[in-house]
Order: sequence, then structure tokens, then C-alpha cells
Amino acid sequence: MYSPSLLLSLVSLASAASHIARNCNSSTSYNTTLPGHFLPANITNRTFFNNSCTADTVSIRKEWRSLTHEEKLAFVNAELCLMALPNKTDLPGATTRFDDFQAAHQQGTNATYGDIIHYTCGLTDTYVGGNGSSINNCVTTGPFTNRTEYIGPLEQTTDYCFARKFNQTKGLAYGAEVNVDACYEYGGTDFESFYGCMAYLPHIAGHQATGGVMTDVDSSPGDPVFYLHHNYVDRLYWQWQQINATDTMYAISRNTTVTEPATGWKALTLDYELDMFGVADNAKMEDAMNIQGGFLCYAFEH
Repeated sequence: MYSPSLLLSLVSLASAASHIARNCNSSTSYNTTLPGHFLPANITNRTFFNNSCTADTVSIRKEWRSLTHEEKLAFVNAELCLMALPNKTDLPGATTRFDDFQAAHQQGTNATYGDIIHYTCGLTDTYVGGNGSSINNCVTTGPFTNRTEYIGPLEQTTDYCFARKFNQTKGLAYGAEVNVDACYEYGGTDFESFYGCMAYLPHIAGHQATGGVMTDVDSSPGDPVFYLHHNYVDRLYWQWQQINATDTMYAISRNTTVTEPATGWKALTLDYELDMFGVADNAKMEDAMNIQGGFLCYAFEH
């Protein structure tokens, strides 16, 4: 498995996201009424433009509730377009361009030495479909109704229905602001602790809230909501980087793998090449760290 540093850098890429097991059926009680705090605007408004990314060229990623009806439909239509286009890769189970990203995620999370790869309020049946049916959890409403998944469950490549099983209790508990605040207490010199904190409750909140395919550690990108959720995780990572960019922007740690390969450990460096499994061009880790560094060029609305 790739190291925590590499995993979080990949959150900046549309087809990549870090994962841990999502079995969260613990008896722990989480108090969602604990006060949290939002980072002040003088932190979240900081920009780090470089190379071709400037104030004139940067794109803005909006929160779902800020989108117009037309913009929401454009998102849905973009997803449907990917589902209609032929696959680009030869990854197992991939039959469409949408499948390519799901298959790359599956391959990465289960390769011997690879792991390449908030619950968004306001989503309605009109845009991304509703909860799964009470009979088999298959989604039967919205634009993605009665979809067949070909990648998963887990490491398999089989045919099964696109499923959801909403759990608002877990979503709100795990995604509570106080849990995010706890992660922001770590600095760049304690990157691994930050990663462990962020990859747990703030990250799994969206997966557990949606349920079904989204709780599959290997094949969760089969739910279109996956990309909205991981845009949120990307936003949290970026806010942490903004707090003290000198310390956090390019913070990395340990080795390129979690398990030692036969050839021995290899220290992780910023010139390490990220393997995108043919879904997109490979990129250096350094290029994916700053979302305004030129290779990437975007900012968040909030």
C-alpha cells in the first residue's frame, strides 16, 4: 500500500482518493452537539497561485447548495455522459468511462503494493437519486435508477444493482465539525497523525451516511455521490494546508509503500510518480500537492 502522504496528495485528483475500512458499527457514542469552530476567512481565503494558475484562470468549486438548478443538472449530465462513453482502459469490469475510475480505485486498493488511490446536504432524488429500496437496497429513483454495477463488490467483477442504505445518524455523528477541528490541531511535522484523523471520521462520514455501494472500500466510486464527497475531503485537506502553508503544503512522510516490497523500502519523495492505471496521465506527487500550482488550478467557494 502507498504511504499516507501519497494517499492524501491523490485526493486532489478527481479519480483518486484514500480509503480505510468502513466498518463503523461500534458502540461508541458521538455527541454531534459539541461546539466546533470554522477556520477564519483570513485563512481559507489564502491563495497560492503558481505557474499558469492565476486569479484569472482559477476555477471555483462550489458547495452543492450554492449551485443553480441548471448547474446541478449539468453535474448529473456529466456523470451520465461518462456512463455512456466507452471505457478507455482494459481494467477488469470496466465497460464505460465512468467504470474506468471505479476500476482504477478497485485495482489500487487491492494491489499487492498499491493503494492509489461530508456528507453533502441538499441532494434530492431529482439530481442523484434517493435511498435504496427497503427490499434489496437497489436505487429505483432519479437519473441513475436501476443501474447495474460491474465492478465489485470488493475485489470481484460481477453484475449487481447500484445500492444505497442511508444512515443519517452515522453521517451527522462522524462528520460533526468537532471531529474535523481535531484534525486541524496537527501540524505538518505530524502529518501521519493528521492523515489518520482525517481518513477516519470526517472521511467515512459520507460513505456511512450514503451506505450501499459507498461503503465498499474497493468499489465505492460506483456511486456518483462519491465524487461530491471526496471533493469535500479535498476541501478539508486544502484548509489544513492553508493554516500554515510553509509547514503543511508539501508535508509528506515515510515510504512509498506501507508493506515492504521484495526490493526493500523506498523513501517517499516529491518527485515520486503517481500511477493512474491508465485512467489519466501519471503525475508527480509534487504537482498534486498544491491545487493552485499549475498542474491543478482551482479554489473552493468556502
